[in-house]
Amino acid sequence: MKSNLDETLIYLKELGFTEYEAKVYISLLSNHPASAYTISQKSGVPHSRVYDITRRLIKKGVAVSTGVKPELFSPLSPNDLVDKLRREYDQFTTELEERLKSVNFVSDFDPVWNLPDKEKVLEMAADLIGKAKSTVYIGIWAQELPMILEELRNADKRGVKVFTLIYGKDKLNFGETYNHDVENMGPIEELGRTLDCVVDSEVCVTGALGGIEKCQVIWTKNRGLVQSIESYIAHDFYLAEIHNHFGKEIDQKFGKNLVKLRNKFHN
Repeated sequence: MKSNLDETLIYLKELGFTEYEAKVYISLLSNHPASAYTISQKSGVPHSRVYDITRRLIKKGVAVSTGVKPELFSPLSPNDLVDKLRREYDQFTTELEERLKSVNFVSDFDPVWNLPDKEKVLEMAADLIGKAKSTVYIGIWAQELPMILEELRNADKRGVKVFTLIYGKDKLNFGETYNHDVENMGPIEELGRTLDCVVDSEVCVTGALGGIEKCQVIWTKNRGLVQSIESYIAHDFYLAEIHNHFGKEIDQKFGKNLVKLRNKFHN
């Protein structure tokens, strides 16, 4: 319980609460309406500071005052607090974006971010697809496909050209879909399945989602990397199209799923 409380305090402080404000608000959630004395006892905030802190919370719109002798305080509900903060920060970031447009900024580097885990990777990919304006190129395994399927379908409905390479046999009823056979792909236990996603030829998420080793995926707008990953996915589309027409001959020459070539260049 102590750990959860500490983590909640950290989040509230990141969102603009002082430590005392966060402690008073949290204490009110489980004890309300409460007097200044009770708040001090439950939160650990000095009694001499409680009135000052509760006034600040009232001004912020996250607490209310009732009664006079003693004066009692009650908190805004957690759901209402989250909605309030979300609205305020959305408005703040929108206004900040407008003000920053007036700055004549030219970046001297292209950031490359390491994404920490599979869930964050899929969340980032879904967000990028949700903002796509012209094209989405994506290579994804059937196991992860359901986690971004809605975003892909919505992108297609917006008129975005969606090109999907699925490792497995799943089919989509929108966009251009190709399937990549997973037979003879080699072991994936160490690094896990992969995800490659390029949006509008401007930004990409690419790498291995993690297995025995941790997730190794990056996000970047580096033009060289973005172009390389887009070309990599496109070449798999080319191979899929070629295999649709000449599959038997290719399998006879190079083995199922090009296993002879894979062995030649990767063993």
